[in-house]
Amino acid sequence: MLLSLCLSAAVAQAPSSALSLTGEKITLDNGLVVIAAPDHSVPGVALDLWYRVGSRDEEPGRTGFAHLFEHLMFMGAKYAPYPKFDSIMEAAGGVNNASTSQDVTNYFEVGPSNLLETFFWLEGDRLATLDRMMDAEKLGSQRLIVQNERRQSYENRPYGMADLAVEEQVYPQGHPYSWSPIGSHKDLEAATVDDVLRFFRTSYVPNNAVLAVVGDVEPSVVFALARKYLGFIPRRELPKKTPPAPWVMPSEKRVDLTDKVEAEKALVAWPSPAANTQGDAEADVLSSVLARGKASRLYQRLVHHDQLATSVTAQQSSMELGSIFSIEAVAAPGHTTVELIAAIDDELKTLAATGPSQTELDSARARFESDFARRLQNLQSRAQMLAGYEVAYGDPNALTRDLARYARATPASLTAAARALFVPGRLVVQVKPEATSSKAGGAR
Repeated sequence: MLLSLCLSAAVAQAPSSALSLTGEKITLDNGLVVIAAPDHSVPGVALDLWYRVGSRDEEPGRTGFAHLFEHLMFMGAKYAPYPKFDSIMEAAGGVNNASTSQDVTNYFEVGPSNLLETFFWLEGDRLATLDRMMDAEKLGSQRLIVQNERRQSYENRPYGMADLAVEEQVYPQGHPYSWSPIGSHKDLEAATVDDVLRFFRTSYVPNNAVLAVVGDVEPSVVFALARKYLGFIPRRELPKKTPPAPWVMPSEKRVDLTDKVEAEKALVAWPSPAANTQGDAEADVLSSVLARGKASRLYQRLVHHDQLATSVTAQQSSMELGSIFSIEAVAAPGHTTVELIAAIDDELKTLAATGPSQTELDSARARFESDFARRLQNLQSRAQMLAGYEVAYGDPNALTRDLARYARATPASLTAAARALFVPGRLVVQVKPEATSSKAGGAR
């Protein structure tokens, strides 16, 4: 795909300055932020609508609502009853989907550029009228789907409950990140239509949303459509949010699980710097140095040299109020989580003592720049980036600012970041095959 984004042909080797993404932004009278980024090299368009609501905005006892509501948003509104939201656009070559995280819920549509007005009409219909059409039958059907999704994603997936333990136990009970976006069966069962309506009317309002459009469009057309289909929806007062204090685990917490698996698995996780900060970028780079590619430190140690593991990964899961840095490794036959954790700790000790080399840093930085470049080749990804930057920075044109965080990293700053991150206060999850124990255990 040809891009009108100043990308060099050899993008994987391009410096950060070769990457560019810009959009034109307005704010409607009702508070909705609208961003338009024309690209006439392709006959398509992507619309991405972000609501600043995620699982962190739920209440204990009513978890899983943000994700449940993502499903309910496709159950039909006044002028496009179920299943018209999907069938109307799919009949004309469009597709749509959505996702929910701890911080935001994201809805998008992609299709031929002549579908843009249809996209706006559908989004306007459900934002303006969905609550009028909600009933117990719709809630019940989507509750069952979400509960089945929990089973497929966690309960019946190998090592899935270990992943859920990381999501739920790095942050203390009562913290907005102390439950997974998928929610619990008990809380989902407790959900009522009144609960759902209250959640919608509190969070699904124009002054809590950001909309981005990328593709074969003109900004003036995008803004006119936004005013026509979304501008009449009234703004509402948003609830006050007091962010929690930064969290450091006071000591190591251990969770032991059994699963229907053949090999043992170890997961180690720490609270880490919040999304879009310098520390977040440095944690990203550390994850690459440790476990991205066969030349990475943990792969070389655990898989290649000691042959303790069949796989190892590291990840910075970035979130607005504080992130999670995790390392996971699956044991090779005949080896145990105890060996895996000992080898991981040894490599982390070395990294914190001496830091990464300049070569390791350059390699990691090149990988991240390539990742950014690949995202810019896709209309929907570009719309998502523009909306995401507006939510994170209050500026959709923050790509350069984002990339600069990685450019500022040095071997010395990464050494300091490793020493601050890899501390004794952490979560350790050990999974053993069910044959070794007939009963799974765990503790908060």
